[in-house]
Amino acid sequence: METVSHVYSSLNLFAMNQKHPKWLLPNLLSLDAPIVAVVWAWMFAQSWRVQWVNANIYLLLPGVVWIIYCLDRYLDNKVSENKRGEHSARHAFHQRHWWWFRIGIYIVAGFCAATLLQLPLSIFFHAIPILILVCVYFFTAVFSEHRQGQPQLFKNAIAGFTFSYGTSMGVFFFRPSSYWLELVLTQQNLLFALLCTCNITAIDLWEASRATAEREGKKYYELSLTIPLFILVTLSFLLAVRADDYSRPFYFAIMIAGGLLQVINHYRSRFSLNTLRAFADLALLVPAPIFWLYLQALS
Repeated sequence: METVSHVYSSLNLFAMNQKHPKWLLPNLLSLDAPIVAVVWAWMFAQSWRVQWVNANIYLLLPGVVWIIYCLDRYLDNKVSENKRGEHSARHAFHQRHWWWFRIGIYIVAGFCAATLLQLPLSIFFHAIPILILVCVYFFTAVFSEHRQGQPQLFKNAIAGFTFSYGTSMGVFFFRPSSYWLELVLTQQNLLFALLCTCNITAIDLWEASRATAEREGKKYYELSLTIPLFILVTLSFLLAVRADDYSRPFYFAIMIAGGLLQVINHYRSRFSLNTLRAFADLALLVPAPIFWLYLQALS
């Protein structure tokens, strides 16, 4: 009866808190990152001209990413007591409905375990760096001191590189040459890691900019994102000029995503922090149809 009562109260609480627009639900449910991961895994495969990828990779990847993001929200809530106001709607949502998220984690974890057993055993060796990086990330998230208005650059860099490596690893494994250190050093992986780091850091910078009333401070936070995005777009352009027909659209995708992040960065004051989070994720998805159209033009 206690479980039934808990479910009933959770449903009532869910109904009472539907104050967010429906288009924000993917962010609140932590579905945005898994979608981004699958889309970019496909683009990695096309860029590297991987002829065949085990379909289980595209099932395992979003499940693992979703679990990690849910656990990250849970730890954030435990560490910070969820006192960050407007811009932590996704954390508040996870806190209110953690009972459901916990059930979902159990189900998805079981599915991921069953899926993983259907993959070649040697893929576990490629996954070891991911496990190490995830542990380092969570250790940093729990024990590092977060000062209001100060982006956690080391934590964000670890998160960006982990996301990039995790997204590309399953695809890279099915290349003829698939040594994990070679993947770490690929231009595509390093550029995407920088893009992901900029995407994550953008949220911190936008929060910090919103928290200060000084004009100089707002300019500082804008430039703090503009400069790395400019470097990212410039590097992508230079590599695109020298790339082959199949690698070139990947660099164009990085350029487009970086450019969109800068547009959002410039006009950030016109939108709420929740909307900016959704826009930041959308910026990573917009290049996908352009990438696909480019490939269609080649064939």
